[in-house]
Amino acid sequence: MKKVIFTILISVILSGFVRAQINFDAYFEPATLRIDYSHAGTSTTSNIYLEQLKKEPFWGGSRKNLIDKFEYGKYRVEVYDSATGTLIYSKDYATLFQEWQSTDEAKIVPRSFYETVVVPYPKKTIKFVIEGRDKKNVFKNEFEMYIDPDSYFINPEVAKYPYKKFIDNGDPANKIDVVFIPEGYTKDEMDKFAADAEKFAGFLGKYEPYSKYTSSFNFWRVDAPSEESGTDIPGQRIYKRTILNSSFYTFNSERYIMTFDVKSVRDVAGEVPYDLIVILANSKKYGGGAVYNYYSLFTADDPYAELTMVHEFGHLFAGLADEYVEVGGATESMYDLTVEPPDPNITTLVNFDKKWKDMVSEGVPIPTPDNAEYRDKVGAFEGAGYVAKGVYRPQHDCIMRSFEGKKFCAVCTKVITDMIKAYTE
Repeated sequence: MKKVIFTILISVILSGFVRAQINFDAYFEPATLRIDYSHAGTSTTSNIYLEQLKKEPFWGGSRKNLIDKFEYGKYRVEVYDSATGTLIYSKDYATLFQEWQSTDEAKIVPRSFYETVVVPYPKKTIKFVIEGRDKKNVFKNEFEMYIDPDSYFINPEVAKYPYKKFIDNGDPANKIDVVFIPEGYTKDEMDKFAADAEKFAGFLGKYEPYSKYTSSFNFWRVDAPSEESGTDIPGQRIYKRTILNSSFYTFNSERYIMTFDVKSVRDVAGEVPYDLIVILANSKKYGGGAVYNYYSLFTADDPYAELTMVHEFGHLFAGLADEYVEVGGATESMYDLTVEPPDPNITTLVNFDKKWKDMVSEGVPIPTPDNAEYRDKVGAFEGAGYVAKGVYRPQHDCIMRSFEGKKFCAVCTKVITDMIKAYTE
């Protein structure tokens, strides 16, 4: 019996080792396979339908850490070698569809969202899978198909806009490549966009832990002009002809500026190798938004734009949740209080051991009273994830909660640091 158990343990260990040691060159070429699909449903249903396949000329992601170890997203893409069944790539991500499912509209009106995911371009036929979490946060298969990389239905066309790598710290294979793309900048405003991109790239390096890892990032921009300057503000009956079709009042939240036109976003970004997409909207109005491993969008000329950028980048890059309580917002609680949310910086205390319990000092009570005694301690402070009760954050304040302290809490700092290392080591 002991021999059997030992054999099983060795098998599990070796399996994990093999998964962690996927040889990029054996399975992939340094290009991108983009899968576009429609995601349709209601508050309780989810259906995925293929739209198109595209080949983009670069792969900006890691060629070493090909299997996602964080599992922060609501959705996950997986790529299997069809001949052997070996998992050769996976990545977690989030979507606007999942946010919309928590709105009142989703209870009465079916709706579809255009979505895209990108994976390294395979050398041989793959099985492509999209999984989504159920109500108990267990991943379930929602879509799968076999993809032949030699298929003539894979579109190789790429948009042709001028681009520039304006901060170059090395090979995209072991750097974090951020591409800035413009929204609502006309052809005559491209110099302004170039200056704005450089300014915001510099802002990120002012905040820990990014300030310790500035050499880990490359920054690109793609100069894609819009017909008109600005962006849509439906509440003021303002509509602009822009390249990415962004809009304030996403899900009827005035400050939430996003775009449903993800196809255009990917078309513009695909000019360069990238890991992360940051969209600058040419507006003075306060607003922003971000979706994990998807894109971040915020206005360039608002007085709070620097902190907005750092906050939204936390969502985009590290899967961090909002830690504030929403008053009169468009969404209800997005979290089932009977399970742990996947977001690394909030907890329901259902399984606190999986979160940051090991960072809590002896003598700090859980839940933690939000008073002066524990103001600078790591604990579990009630009020996060938009709701006042049942969801907890790591410290009294953090950039993911407010702009007052102008810094990340200890837990968010660790999460970001771990993510930087996963992309670059």
